[in-house]
Order: sequence, then structure tokens, then C-alpha cells
Amino acid sequence: MTDSNTTRREGDGGRRRFLGGLGLLSMAWAGGLLYPVYRYLAPTIPKDPFDAEGKAPVEGVKAEDIAQPGQGRNAGFAGGGLVVFRTPEGELRALSSKCTHAGCNVEFQGGSIHCHCHGGVYDLEGKNVSGPPPKPLTRYRVAEQGGLLYVYRPDKA
Repeated sequence: MTDSNTTRREGDGGRRRFLGGLGLLSMAWAGGLLYPVYRYLAPTIPKDPFDAEGKAPVEGVKAEDIAQPGQGRNAGFAGGGLVVFRTPEGELRALSSKCTHAGCNVEFQGGSIHCHCHGGVYDLEGKNVSGPPPKPLTRYRVAEQGGLLYVYRPDKA
């Protein structure tokens, strides 16, 4: 009788070890399956495009491209869109290129800025003049250094 009890205990230990290993393997499999879902859903903190001085280089346009009063072009900085232009008085300005109504790209057209999605019009200050845009465009302070253009963080303007 003691031999059969000893055999059962040894068999139970093997079964427990097998089931424990199976449980660990199942947890590893579930972790491997859920980790990509977590990485997809977890928020990531984007890198700040502005340096320590609060400025970022303008991409796609140089100072010589808009040297004359009344000239302007769409440009960008660190993935964001800009409209960079010179006023009729020759002042250099930069405004966000995203319409405040539906997020469409706006375009510089001489004396005003137009959104072609729904007919929104902004003046050279970025204020909404007509159409559906509810708010003015974000204005960035812009500076020319060595032929290159830089925009400054809006809160440092």
C-alpha cells in the first residue's frame, strides 16, 4: 500500500510540474500577443521641434525666395505647416497653414490668405475675414539668420 501511495505522489508532482510549465508558457504567449497591442495604444510623447532658444528652422523656403514685399510661400517646420510671406511694407511674417475650420491647408495669395476647402479668407494678420473659419491662424515670430528662416515657439513670440 505504501508503494502505490508513493507512486501517486511522484505522478502528481510530474503532472503539477507539467501544468505549471503549461501555465507559464500560456502567460508568455499571451504577453507576446498583448505587447504589440499595448505599444499601439500607449501614448507616445512627441519630440519638441523647438530648440533651447525656442526656435525651429523653416523647411522648404529660404529668405531669398520671399525677398520682395508681397511675396509668400507655403513652408513647414518639424512636420507642421506654415505660410511665410512679406507684407506690402516688407515685414516678414509666418502663420500656421492649417485652416481653423476644417484643418485644410491655406494658401498665400498676395493681399490675403485663402482656404480652398470652404472659401475661408484670412487677412495678413491671420484674422478670419470671411467664410466659416471660427478663429484666427496661429502666428509665429519669424527671423532671418544667414539666409535661413527660423520660427519661434508661439508662447515666446
